[in-house]
Amino acid sequence: MSFVSFVIAAIMVLITPGPTNTILAASGAAMGWRRAMVLPVAEAAGYLVAVTAYLLLVQSFADVAAAMPVMKGIAAVWLLFSAWKLWNQPVNAIATERSAALLRVFMTTLLNPKAMLVGALLIPAMSPELRSGAVASFLCLSLIAGAVWTVCGSSLPKAVRPHAYRLAAVVIGLFSLMAASSAIAG
Repeated sequence: MSFVSFVIAAIMVLITPGPTNTILAASGAAMGWRRAMVLPVAEAAGYLVAVTAYLLLVQSFADVAAAMPVMKGIAAVWLLFSAWKLWNQPVNAIATERSAALLRVFMTTLLNPKAMLVGALLIPAMSPELRSGAVASFLCLSLIAGAVWTVCGSSLPKAVRPHAYRLAAVVIGLFSLMAASSAIAG
């Protein structure tokens, strides 16, 4: 895979709605874009850890058939837990909410299937000398995409904002079901 092809694929992956983007948009709606704009940093940190881990796992567990289904199952459980927490999250912006949101974004990104796609498929398809640049580019692109999702969430109509976390919980719950069915399918 060429570097340009990777950047195009990374942009497509990052703008596609998913668990992390849903939480970023919901947090932007509930907290406002100024308070939530730090959350894309947690997303980039989650991707850094996850993509690096998947690159190592691909090398270490290439011959273990159960490795990917187990990782998908772990992601499904985390997404279900995150959906439950979002459903019960009050919309009012309390002082501790930002730290809870940072942890939620980091953990969701850490277990995001997009990180698996990038770290287990896209980057390994590149020549070894391009891989570190690809990781750095992906992180920069994730910061931009995360900021866009946060601003988009803060732009939701005021009537929708009080329900942002519950709407996100439903979407995250659906992602959990998809991850679980993917894990079961192998």
